[in-house]
Amino acid sequence: MAAVGTVICDGGLRGTATHVKSPSTDANQSIIVTAAHILFDVKSGKEYASCSYLPKNKRLSAISFGTISEHSFDPLNRDKIAQSENDIVFVALSRALQQPALLLSVPQAINKGKLSLLGYNSSQNHLTESADCKQYGSIQFASEKLLLHDCDARSGASGGPLLWRGENDQPATLIAVHGGTLMVKGVGEAASKSNSASRDGAEADPERWINQARRVDPAVLERLRRFIAYLAKGSQDQR
Repeated sequence: MAAVGTVICDGGLRGTATHVKSPSTDANQSIIVTAAHILFDVKSGKEYASCSYLPKNKRLSAISFGTISEHSFDPLNRDKIAQSENDIVFVALSRALQQPALLLSVPQAINKGKLSLLGYNSSQNHLTESADCKQYGSIQFASEKLLLHDCDARSGASGGPLLWRGENDQPATLIAVHGGTLMVKGVGEAASKSNSASRDGAEADPERWINQARRVDPAVLERLRRFIAYLAKGSQDQR
């Protein structure tokens, strides 16, 4: 939980983000990962003008965004599964964080460990954990890039990390970024919401509604590597 925070854009709390690390991360550069959709106004589809990260949701510790990584998220895409598959973005902050960081990982066997979600809880006004979650398969919402789950997620949890702890209490790693809820709008048509479609503890129906998160896969890890390389090149050009 110490590695997680919230994102404020244009004066409003938009979602959750996580301070992340990789073997090539510069010690003087802090990078967070979150859901790309929280950077856009849900009605107009326009990107917010100004965003900041609040470590541990501490209001007086806001750090403004520096550089946002390239992404393929389209806020007006009507194909909600494709939209969800692109709902992830990295952000380099304007200054370094004094905060622990989590490692992104591609787990080998999720069913042999523990799955949980960290995110902002609008009802309690702070970051909370939804533990002992289950992963689901679905024909309606089939996608190799998405992890379907039943973690409780209220408004503000978008962008929060899905954590996997292996057997024997291995350290937690970030394996997916929560995006929202997929649901059947009409016959054969999928819709999405940025927060859970049902009450906490409601039993998921993976063919009608289910929470989704963008998996960490080799493509995501490569995007982070390229982003770090881009930031390093920019630092060298400024010298």
